[in-house]
Amino acid sequence: MPTLTPIVGSSQLRQDIETPLTALETTFGTALYLYSRSGDSISGKTVGQDYVTFRYKSTDLVFAVCDGVGQSFVGELAARILGDGLVDWLWQIEAPVDASSFSQAVKEALDKLAETSARQVADFQLPAHLPPIVVQALEMQRRYGSESMFVAGRLALAEPDPWLALCWLGDSPVAAIDIEGELMDLGPKGHTSERWNATTGVKGTIHTWTGSARRVARVAGYTDGLGLERAPTDAELARLMSEWKTSPPSDDASLFDVRLAPSPQTIGKPEAAPFQADDTRPIILTEELRTPVTSLQPLVDVPAGPSTLEGWRPLGEKEQSTEEKPLRAPSGAAADLSAQQQIRVWQQAALLGLTSAALAMLMLERLIVEQEE
Repeated sequence: MPTLTPIVGSSQLRQDIETPLTALETTFGTALYLYSRSGDSISGKTVGQDYVTFRYKSTDLVFAVCDGVGQSFVGELAARILGDGLVDWLWQIEAPVDASSFSQAVKEALDKLAETSARQVADFQLPAHLPPIVVQALEMQRRYGSESMFVAGRLALAEPDPWLALCWLGDSPVAAIDIEGELMDLGPKGHTSERWNATTGVKGTIHTWTGSARRVARVAGYTDGLGLERAPTDAELARLMSEWKTSPPSDDASLFDVRLAPSPQTIGKPEAAPFQADDTRPIILTEELRTPVTSLQPLVDVPAGPSTLEGWRPLGEKEQSTEEKPLRAPSGAAADLSAQQQIRVWQQAALLGLTSAALAMLMLERLIVEQEE
């Protein structure tokens, strides 16, 4: 029998190194998680913009998988603030009355979170080594804010009425599978235009699903960097880990996947008797799929280098000032540039390869609209 983890635990996956597929055996089932930066981030020795965090005890689990928006100001910052805020809030809630009221409650909580996170965005110190043109571009982004999409959930598994509450914003995939191995209908997938802004709050509709967890076998939230249209099987996860050792994903990829009972969608069709609805045994992974094993090593054997976060550490470890500081306007030359000058800065940054073409085009469109208004 596997050794069970302590009754209470939590984790915040680092954004500056890879976390290979890892299995966590708990009293309620098996949780798997992974984190990989994109190939560009690995070669450039910069942080990834995804973020995974979770918390659990004997009958409860909360998780958040966040996908920072690269076209915003330091998207990994919003992802971390959002993930930690969601886990803290979801850990305390009671069973929602219905999906609609839960959606409204999530929106109110995230709008309230923006009241404090706005200061973190305003006070965030950019690395001193950045070229002046990049600093100007980032200071202009700061005014727009730092953004992230997310998938998050709370599983409350105490009898007699175990329940599940899921919420998501943006296009990060989320899936739930029942004990027969059938995908549960969670409603419409989100859209990339939906995201949380650490300065202004929620943009778009918070999608939610709530209901009984009694017949739920699996819940998975992940980012589109996995490149899969559906929740992956164990064999697919093993294949991705093997491929990423030599060819990392083109986009940041992360996953949190909890299995409450065996499911044909996850481990294939059973050869023996079919699973029963009350079969809530933890999934026991085979030795070939258990992690970490030799086939599931860290993606690259390269130490993390300098990043836009100037040395990673959980946001909760940041020293808190006892003085209230006013939100400051963007500093430096960028604050005094006209819209036309800002357009030239973005054009030059794109031509010199100091920012992505997609980000430059987005900012140019905004500046042109501002000029016309």
